[in-house]
Amino acid sequence: MPPHMTTELNRPYVPPTGTTVTGTVDVTPGRKSDGDGVVRHIALCIDTSGSMHQDGKIGRAREGVRWVCGLLDDEDYLTIISFDSDAEQILRPTRWGDISRDEAMETVDELTSGGGTNMYDGIEVARKALASLADREGMDGTPVRRLLLLSDGKDQHREPHEFTDVAQAVDNQGIRIEAAGIGDEYEEETIRTLGTTARGKWTHLQEPGDIEEFFGEAVEQAKSVVAPDAQLELDVAPGVEVSDVYRAVPQAQEVSLDWEANTAIVRLPDLTEREEQRVVMKFHVPAAADVDQDGESGPLTLADVTLTARGGEASETITVEYTEDPDKLAEHKEAVQLDHQQTVIKTELGKGNVEAAETKVEKMTKIHGDDAKPVDELKAETQLVKEGGRAEQSQATQIVTDDDRIQ
Repeated sequence: MPPHMTTELNRPYVPPTGTTVTGTVDVTPGRKSDGDGVVRHIALCIDTSGSMHQDGKIGRAREGVRWVCGLLDDEDYLTIISFDSDAEQILRPTRWGDISRDEAMETVDELTSGGGTNMYDGIEVARKALASLADREGMDGTPVRRLLLLSDGKDQHREPHEFTDVAQAVDNQGIRIEAAGIGDEYEEETIRTLGTTARGKWTHLQEPGDIEEFFGEAVEQAKSVVAPDAQLELDVAPGVEVSDVYRAVPQAQEVSLDWEANTAIVRLPDLTEREEQRVVMKFHVPAAADVDQDGESGPLTLADVTLTARGGEASETITVEYTEDPDKLAEHKEAVQLDHQQTVIKTELGKGNVEAAETKVEKMTKIHGDDAKPVDELKAETQLVKEGGRAEQSQATQIVTDDDRIQ
């Protein structure tokens, strides 16, 4: 079954003078057909600096790698990169069916801690290793590429903003980054930049024992990919502006649009079975060009939306209608507006911007009242982040769906 999508606006009718409306695009991934399969290209990029010796983190990282080895199929490929003061390829890209378990375990034992933290070079080595697999022939299945990064420190040479370009280079090669920081000393902005820019996820690991789960979940999730390299193309009508775009599900993340003429590109994470995706955005609707004597001007297509991915395509149209009829103008789908507001606030909480989140929750309360369930939940979550730390920030970016609505 190919992927499909639905679109919705908070206001289907707008005044002839124009206004701003809020929209959502929900993407249903579809299901694999019989015979469809994936070949996982997994690069484990592991911090082996001296601080990883503390609290047994390097030992649990080795256990995490061993756990990954137990999840791989013969056709999958594994690469292991370590980085401390330098980056080193511990295991070159290797088809799992071509290496014995004893050989693999000997390689894992080479992961020992010492030295500084050169994360940037570690990512570059991992990127090149995965890129070397791109042209391999005879692979039985769709290649799904993952760079799983684990670090407990800050890069000794690079600032967080300098990781945007390398993450974009990774993303352009069809590689998704799953980035995890562990402990209290890592640079969270760097981890967040990597996961967001490369359309993966970023997370905080509270304890060394969480490393195995992080690696394991990422590798298993890669097996359920239905369609990689997904994106939305919004062919926007003249005079219409698109702004405040966020991925809401699976993780609240702000989106930077790529423009090709009048088409805005929203890049999506790989589509996986049983995982809905949602994008929220705002449209500025221009004033109507012509209005009849009854104040009507007919429909305006804001954007033709096309979902493309390896494995399928779907299309929808986002349309509003101009009117001066007060009953029609009063029509309002509050849930759509709540979706957008909730996503913006959760993104701020993920960054630790509690004050900004509190201000937005206060405005949200004035509009929707205290009785709205999302308002009440956001107040509680904002307080948790305010009183907590990085674990609460990471958890705040997760939006749970119920019957295809954000609750």
